[in-house]
Amino acid sequence: MGLFALACSLGFFLTAGSCVETDVGAPCNLAQNATYVGKNDPNCPSKEEANVEEHRSCFEFSPSREDLAAGGDKEYVSFGAAECDNLTCVRSKGEPVPETDEAPNGTCSGECITDQDCSSEDGKFVCRELFLDQAFLTQLRENLTEEEYARYFGRIQNTKFCARAE
Repeated sequence: MGLFALACSLGFFLTAGSCVETDVGAPCNLAQNATYVGKNDPNCPSKEEANVEEHRSCFEFSPSREDLAAGGDKEYVSFGAAECDNLTCVRSKGEPVPETDEAPNGTCSGECITDQDCSSEDGKFVCRELFLDQAFLTQLRENLTEEEYARYFGRIQNTKFCARAE
């Protein structure tokens, strides 16, 4: 009887760990690249003095809503999204363009191995390669120092992320 109880307990603990809730599919915002464009604007300080928060009109941000509309076939992966558990925000191709620049333009994601890693409330996410390919990523890991790789790719170990099913 003791062996049976141990087996049941072990089975319970092994299956309990597989029921992890994720935020895959939750709305998020892609990180934007700010480019100074205020050189000829008398209301803008110099590039060195301009602050993105205080002088927002002196910068262009990409991807913008126009970029997203023009590049409907592009996919974006943005790292460092604080609103996502895995700090990864993804925009899958074909997603609707947000109504405003402030509206969420992506969904929380994370690295994955299989579709089971991408469970979400709406169930429309799969595990697939989004950028680069695994061979190229492996080549970079072999040719860059650990510091260089970490600077450009952080903790990324593979090219598969949870994204909307095509």
